[in-house]
Amino acid sequence: MKIVSLFLFVVLMSTLACNISNPPKHASTTTSDTVPYYPISEFFATQIQFVDLRNFYIYKTFMKDGEKDSSGLSKQAFITLVHTYYDTGITTSFRTQYKETVFHDLSTKSYTLHYSPMDPNAKVQSIDVLLDEDTQMAKRILIRSVFDKGDTSITENINWNAYKSFQVSRSLKTNKGYHSTELMFVKWNDKP
Repeated sequence: MKIVSLFLFVVLMSTLACNISNPPKHASTTTSDTVPYYPISEFFATQIQFVDLRNFYIYKTFMKDGEKDSSGLSKQAFITLVHTYYDTGITTSFRTQYKETVFHDLSTKSYTLHYSPMDPNAKVQSIDVLLDEDTQMAKRILIRSVFDKGDTSITENINWNAYKSFQVSRSLKTNKGYHSTELMFVKWNDKP
């Protein structure tokens, strides 16, 4: 709610400022953007804590090129796995590296905060945060990354369903024609 309120306040103030007919010519002040970006790192820390404080059975399914493997995960293995995905370039300088746009979707009763990098070569190419319209809590976070590892080009999509599950899909390609797909699904509180 605070994010939306601040955003609406900034828009209102900008509109009012544009309607002033003769602004003083000597008034020259530097302002900085004070509207906070969504705290993505804190979201993941909260998700880890949520799982760590409960006795959920954590289940992982991994598929690669049609082959499937399933297993349980310990809490520590879950925490380590989560860190490998959310530490993919989302740093404290996030605000200076990404541009935010906001979309209010009336059909799903949510706000979508979309972050795109100012550097077209950034590892993390997009982040979408879907906030519940009423609670302003994140319902889902989607992260798309593109990076190289050795001679392999990897496109990775993370789909995090808050307090329930996440999935990671990867497409791996080389210049020599190798192509592979991977899908990992991890759930702990994903009940219908």
